[in-house]
Amino acid sequence: MPASQPIDVRDMAIVHRTFRKAYDESARLVRAAPAPSPGRVTCLADHIDFAIAALHHHHEGEDELLYPKLIERVPEQAPMTEQVEHEHLLIKTALEEASAACAAWRQRPSAATGEALAASLDHLNSVVQPHLDDEEQKVVPLAAVTFTQQEWDLMGKHGAAWIPRNKRGIAFGMMLEPLGEADRAFMMRSLPAPVRMLYPLLIERPWNKYAATLRTGT
Repeated sequence: MPASQPIDVRDMAIVHRTFRKAYDESARLVRAAPAPSPGRVTCLADHIDFAIAALHHHHEGEDELLYPKLIERVPEQAPMTEQVEHEHLLIKTALEEASAACAAWRQRPSAATGEALAASLDHLNSVVQPHLDDEEQKVVPLAAVTFTQQEWDLMGKHGAAWIPRNKRGIAFGMMLEPLGEADRAFMMRSLPAPVRMLYPLLIERPWNKYAATLRTGT
């Protein structure tokens, strides 16, 4: 049953900003030094694997908690909804290809394997960007008048549940980095009060250290 008032769904576009940036930046970092030191290889490969896993789990949550409910509740929009959902299959293939290329580069870092990895990330980015546009323009507005806030928020909880505890601060800092003040404040509200109080220690410092190492080398 449609909601009487649209729920707040702005977090989807906020989370999407992380994916919009991650693969392009990773490709540029790999191309900058395709055969670096072992420590640098590990740093970049771990980051890329994390960014790949993040999108995989994000889509897993949507496949379970978003698309089936929309198709059931708004059958007249089912063709459109199914078309956008089908884009997940193309992205899954691109994620698998990027993951394999990352593993090959991790094992044998060279100009050839580095370029193969960067090219796979470029391809992933090229299929991710229009899909994110489709979701934000077509699917999210439909969910805003179809879901309850509790149902919608379950997707965010699902998307965060897989993140290892020692990487949660980095993951949240990565998401917050490109945000303006209003969006940052909105996302901070989802944190437990003790974490908000200790934000500089638990999120800001770990992320700043991680980002500096990622972007300037090890």
